[in-house]
Amino acid sequence: MSTTAPATTTPAVRFPALRGRVPLAWGAVAALAVVLAFANGFVIVTMEGATGAIERAQGPFGDWLRYSSILVPVFALAVMWALSRAHQRGRRTVATVLLIAAAATAVGVVALIANTAYDYHLQTALLAKTSGLHSAHALGGANSNSAYSDGVWSPDQRDTALLSVKAVGFGSVTMVAVNLFFVGWVTALLGGRLRRAGRPESAPTPS
Repeated sequence: MSTTAPATTTPAVRFPALRGRVPLAWGAVAALAVVLAFANGFVIVTMEGATGAIERAQGPFGDWLRYSSILVPVFALAVMWALSRAHQRGRRTVATVLLIAAAATAVGVVALIANTAYDYHLQTALLAKTSGLHSAHALGGANSNSAYSDGVWSPDQRDTALLSVKAVGFGSVTMVAVNLFFVGWVTALLGGRLRRAGRPESAPTPS
């Protein structure tokens, strides 16, 4: 009677970079994470200063340092994910740069949307507090026309919401350009080496 050992299957790894299966150059990951966090944080603070709540525009430099520091580990995960995907698919340097820039842009846009939404919350709260000063609405002024107000949103709230949407759109486009530039710049400084030296880019899995 012969027995056969059950075939072993390699468990699926959702994030190979964290399991050591991707030869990451940790210096490159750290450099990209810091540069991208501070670059995207600058865009976020710029949009906040241009269209955000007035009470949050008092210390832009401190806000930039705080937001960027919080985003560094998030961008590090995004860079690791992009490098993992590039390693699995055997991507070349240019494709890897584009993938990292896309992942960084996704993180930056989500952070921008969250920050803009909080600004809009503060702005609408301020508009609600000062609505009593605009008695023209209650007296049937021009702004009380149904074409401008539906009883839920005032004209000022509509304008603020539209401005917030424009800020997200402009900031997102800016982030695309910023991320492409800085990922390419850091990659060039590293000589195109985004993976750890001394190991082939796509080592076969031992059977």
